[in-house]
Amino acid sequence: QAKNLLILYDAVGTLADSVGPELDTPRYKQQLLEPLFQKFNNTPDNDRSIIALFECLSSLAANLGPSFGPLCKPLVERCSRLIMNGAQAAQMWMQNPNEFEKPDREVMAASIDLLSGIVAGLRENVGEVLQHQNFLSVVPEVLKDTALQVKQSAFALVGDSAKHCIQYLAPFLPQLLPQCAKALRENSSATVSNNASWAVGEICIKVGGDYMSKYLDEIVDALTSTLRSAQPSHRQALLMQNVCITLGRLGVVCGQQMGKKFGDFAQVWCIIMKDVRIDGEKMTAFQGFVNMVNANPQVALTYPVEFSGAIASLCPPSPQLHQPLQQILSGYKQTPQWPQTWQKLPQDVQMILSHVYSGLEP
Repeated sequence: QAKNLLILYDAVGTLADSVGPELDTPRYKQQLLEPLFQKFNNTPDNDRSIIALFECLSSLAANLGPSFGPLCKPLVERCSRLIMNGAQAAQMWMQNPNEFEKPDREVMAASIDLLSGIVAGLRENVGEVLQHQNFLSVVPEVLKDTALQVKQSAFALVGDSAKHCIQYLAPFLPQLLPQCAKALRENSSATVSNNASWAVGEICIKVGGDYMSKYLDEIVDALTSTLRSAQPSHRQALLMQNVCITLGRLGVVCGQQMGKKFGDFAQVWCIIMKDVRIDGEKMTAFQGFVNMVNANPQVALTYPVEFSGAIASLCPPSPQLHQPLQQILSGYKQTPQWPQTWQKLPQDVQMILSHVYSGLEP
């Protein structure tokens, strides 16, 4: 029976993820949420089935959207309590492993994931919940834990919160931004680093360049060290793409400062971004790329083949990027080395550049 219950929780969560907002009708909500909240109220903290129950509720929160808001109070209270208790138990265990029992990190991670589901589902409406209890206050404490599963969930919560409710996250940024940098420097898990990098990207877009400038050296050094230390694998490839997108986003808000650091990662940035699929994140990253090139044009002249390949991968460019990218390429055309550079470009890159931009053939 216990196993059937876990399968049922999983099925309901999968249903919510598959059907999405279509589930948001009074009839469906009553049929699903009433028994689930009964289970929530009756399942003790030390029952392992709480992990599957929280995962199921997280999927429902993320997909039901604002109508889930009135139901959040007991979930937030319990998750916050479980997270803080878990964080304190983890601290005590790390200091005296012989004296204290190792805490259950899975319950902590599931509690953090449920809070993420609530933030992702309610979006800007989550402010109504955070006004009464700012559960984001637990995150800096949680990130002191050594458990990768906990860190992975906590950085995802930071990213979601930056995206949807930055004003409630802002008081904790002086602690959180150095914690993001630390996780990236350690790079002990591709998923943890990925979430830390994504969180930095979401934060910088919301708080702007003036705020980020005092953290920039530490964060950029950590991001570039991640690029240097990454091993060739699918997970690491995704991490490197995410790191490059974050560096591009930092270029959007801190163009001048990022220009000074551009030489540390420009070549590898172009090689990696060439293979990133075209979407809004890639477009934003290239806006940062343009700012960094304008701030430090000398770097662009050092790697003309890589820069040209990266620019060709953004085809078609957005209207606001076409002209600045044309200017970068026209700058190359003025250099005596351009005929040799053009010969080194793969044929498909030459074709794209000739088709999209004017007057580049030697």
